Amino acid sequence: MAKKMIAVLLVCIVVVAALQVSSATESAKEAKYEAKFEAKYRLCYEKCEKECLEKGNGQSFCEVKCDEDCGEKEAADKLHIKVKN
Repeated sequence: MAKKMIAVLLVCIVVVAALQVSSATESAKEAKYEAKFEAKYRLCYEKCEKECLEKGNGQSFCEVKCDEDCGEKEAADKLHIKVKN
């Protein structure tokens, strides 16, 4: 009886370990996916802010404008939607 209990315990440990490895792999894939969009957002924001400030607009205005514009582009990109410029 004790051998069966130990066998069941070991099987449970193996199953839990396998689930943890699978979860970690998915988290890494998700982080890589999100990093791609963060980089695109950052590039969009920097370009937009530079252009906006060169037009003589204020920092606060440009910050809000570029955040909204680039956030919209990021969301559209994730949803595979084309955005009008």
